[in-house]
Amino acid sequence: MPPMPTERAREDAALAQRLRARDAGALAEMYDRFGGAVYSLALRVVQVPGDAEEVTQEVFMYAWEKGAMYETGRGSLLAWLCAIARSRAIDRKRTQRSHERRKDAAAREAAALPLSSPGPERDVSIAQLGGAIRAALAELPVDQRQAIEIAYFEGLSQSEIAARLNAPLGTIKTRIRQGMIRLRAAISLDAEGWQT
Repeated sequence: MPPMPTERAREDAALAQRLRARDAGALAEMYDRFGGAVYSLALRVVQVPGDAEEVTQEVFMYAWEKGAMYETGRGSLLAWLCAIARSRAIDRKRTQRSHERRKDAAAREAAALPLSSPGPERDVSIAQLGGAIRAALAELPVDQRQAIEIAYFEGLSQSEIAARLNAPLGTIKTRIRQGMIRLRAAISLDAEGWQT
């Protein structure tokens, strides 16, 4: 004979059922019950209050969207939310480290550049290259341009871009790769007449 469910297990099951039925009150109740624990776990991992708040928000949005994935027999609702929070917080921490490494590499490259003034000819070349890049970007299909702009102007990873655009990761990688090939081709053609 299977053990009788505890009061907490019954509450979790009822709350999960309401969540599956898209009851917004269930989401609010779940946040009231578990928001502090989820935030504490996220803060312990990411160590930045603002990032922990964002992770907490992501966890509860995920629970709202994917509440059907919670199975009462596999553990408590709190354990499910904490597993999601831990995973999201670790992902965020890895992303932070990756951005920091890129910034450090860029700073080292900038420090290695000569300090002499480039002169007006170089300024004109840079301005022309910027114009060629803007023109080439404008010629790209919207989906390729959007993915490239998010990657380079906002610094998001391909996974983050896929999440934002609600597209498969492979699709985003293809869009960026094809867009970059087109940009390189367009810029090299435009630059032939003025590069020194």
